[in-house]
Amino acid sequence: MKKLCLILVAAGAVLFSSALLADNYPSKPVTLVAVFGPGSASDTICRVIAQPLSVALKESVIVENRPGANGALAALYVARSAPDGHTLLMATNSPLSVVPFLMKNVSYDPVKDFTPVTRVGSFTLMLVVNPSLPVKTVKELIEYAKANPGKLSFASANTSGIVAGETLMHWAKSTCCMSLTRAHRPPSRTCSPAACR
Repeated sequence: MKKLCLILVAAGAVLFSSALLADNYPSKPVTLVAVFGPGSASDTICRVIAQPLSVALKESVIVENRPGANGALAALYVARSAPDGHTLLMATNSPLSVVPFLMKNVSYDPVKDFTPVTRVGSFTLMLVVNPSLPVKTVKELIEYAKANPGKLSFASANTSGIVAGETLMHWAKSTCCMSLTRAHRPPSRTCSPAACR
C-alpha cells in the first residue's frame, strides 16, 4: 500500500506540475535520471515509478543511470538539459545539499537549476556494528573504542553517511579520545563500502 501511494503521489505531482501542463506534454519520451548506478536505491525507485508514470503520461518513461561524483554528474546532466520536463532527476540529498559543500567546483546551482516536483521518500541513517564486536549499545561501542584506539573503522553508503561519520569522528576525538578510521571507498560506483566488504 505504501508503495502504491508513493507511485500515485509521484505520478500526480508530475502530471499537475505547472511547468508540465503544456497541451503537448509529453511530446517525446521522458527520461528519469537516477543519480546512482543500477541496483541502487535511486535506480530501484526510478524503476518502480517509471511504469505507472508512463501509463499516466501515455508516453515512454526511460530510466537512465548517470552515476558518479555522489550524484553530481547526473545533476549536471539534468541541469544542462532543456527545461521542458522531459528530463527529470530522481535526486537524493547528495547532489543537491551535500555535494555543493564537499566539492570545490560544482557546475550547477542546486537551488536555481532545479524545480522541485515532489518528495518520493526518505531514509534513516543507522549505526550498525559487526556482530563479532562485544557491544550492544552506543555506550558500549564508545567504551570499546576508547579501550581499543585505532582498531575501529567505519563505512558509509553515501555522502550523508560520510558527513555523519566525519561528524562522529570529530566529536569522538574532541570529547572522549575515541579513535575511528573511515574505510576506503571501493572503486565500484554503485556499491557502498559497507555493502562491498
